[in-house]
Amino acid sequence: MASSGILVSRISQGNNHQSRARHGARGQVGLDPKRKKQRVYNMTRPAHLVLARKYRPLKFSEVVEQATAVRALQNAALEDRIGSAYLFFGPRGVGKTTIARILARRINCTNPQKGEPCNECESCKSIIDGRSLDVIEIDAASNRRIEDVRELRENVKFQPMNSKRKVYIIDEVHMLTTESFNALLKTLEEPPEHAAFVLATTELNKVPETILSRCQVFTFRKVPLHRVQEYMAHICKTEKIEAENDALFWIARKGDGSVRDSLSFLEQAISFCGNNVTAEKVRELAGVYPLELFLKLTELLMDPQTPSQELASPVMEIFDQGGDLNRFIWDYLDHLRILRYIRSGVEDSDFLGIPGSQIQNIKSRALNFDPARISLIFDEIHGLLTTAFFLKLRNSYESRILIEMELLKIHDRLKKPSVSALLSKIQKLSVSLAGQDSRRSEDLMADLTEDASQSATQQPGAGAGPAASNFRSPTAPGTRPGGSQGPSSAHSTDPNANQRNSGPAGAQNSGNDSQKSGQSDSIPIEDELQKQFLGTMVDPDSVPHEPDE
Repeated sequence: MASSGILVSRISQGNNHQSRARHGARGQVGLDPKRKKQRVYNMTRPAHLVLARKYRPLKFSEVVEQATAVRALQNAALEDRIGSAYLFFGPRGVGKTTIARILARRINCTNPQKGEPCNECESCKSIIDGRSLDVIEIDAASNRRIEDVRELRENVKFQPMNSKRKVYIIDEVHMLTTESFNALLKTLEEPPEHAAFVLATTELNKVPETILSRCQVFTFRKVPLHRVQEYMAHICKTEKIEAENDALFWIARKGDGSVRDSLSFLEQAISFCGNNVTAEKVRELAGVYPLELFLKLTELLMDPQTPSQELASPVMEIFDQGGDLNRFIWDYLDHLRILRYIRSGVEDSDFLGIPGSQIQNIKSRALNFDPARISLIFDEIHGLLTTAFFLKLRNSYESRILIEMELLKIHDRLKKPSVSALLSKIQKLSVSLAGQDSRRSEDLMADLTEDASQSATQQPGAGAGPAASNFRSPTAPGTRPGGSQGPSSAHSTDPNANQRNSGPAGAQNSGNDSQKSGQSDSIPIEDELQKQFLGTMVDPDSVPHEPDE
């Protein structure tokens, strides 16, 4: 009994303390009218509305892109041919739920303006405010059980309260269970005349075919990058915010074709940059690696004189700053793709995914980059990702070791002469031998001999001796198999050679010899390429002639 008395006493003391606190607080508010006014002001102050909700389209004409779905739904509304079930499929943030709400307002609008809702009647205002009892939005991810679908089937039988038709908007419909889909089949096939269904999903493959066959399916596509950029520029102008074009480009690229995601990131950029949104700050906020880093790394890989420590410096810099090395590799692959296209003459900003200013910068820096070597670096870096996936690296230090060793291997491989470089030098040498560029013949011959000697030392099975010792002079190519005489026969030491060739037959033979000589100018070069670069040491002159039949 004593303990219960103590308990009652403590409860009474607590209640008295709470009562004094409440009365004291009220007394303070009553004695201080300024604080009371301030508190009332804070309660009635409207909350900030994010850009994605503030600029959500209220009419079909305000929707960004998606012209196919908009035109079909407008025509159906004009001709009073609204279907009983629609299914909108597409990526996130492209307008599926927005168009579903506009369609619901157009169906129930009392004063429609052709294919658009008026947004002024009581029905439109109630739907916009979210207080309409006849437009029901259901999140299928949270209401996916068969009990929820059964409840929907029971409620759909009732007539609308204040509107012409009931509209059910089921978002993320692919999250429903198989039993829920089966329970919904009959309702979708034969719904009441006063009901309409709009289903939205991002994964069409998870929706059963039986559901798809009962709906009109519209495919929503990603919004082009330049269109998102123009839309955000219009919003920034309305909000009186200064934003650079390159900054809006990076924001639109971050959104990846989603208008909602782009506007959300624009809101974040405004909070970070203030009323002056710059490209540099947006790249910092988005974590985009600078272009100079990738160009420097590519130049280091292309330069055979680059020290090993300097080659690993970009990776070490990212590692020390705590950057994501896996994302760095993917961004570098994208940079190599852009390099390859720019070297091929492509300069479309939307296609390449970078601003126009960076395209010109890359174009001026990448003039000496061999496209074949760019493709080789891309293949090796892509193979690095495959290796990292199978190794299941646990931390960034392991990734750093793998990346540095791969860069060293690529650098060693690029030191070897490429086939395209050898063929280019051979073509230039052939031109010089033909007399069109005789001043550079000796330099080109020296370069070709040096490359051939490097290839001979690097290829297994090549000759042990130096390449220059097996290289015949282009002015004395010799003869080909089959008995055709080369140009060296024209420089015979026989003093009677000129007399024998002075007659008509000799002149004809001389003409034939000169024609054969012109046809076989490049043959010795091809022989040396085959012997030195491919490692085949068989001399065509040593092959015995086949006897004539």
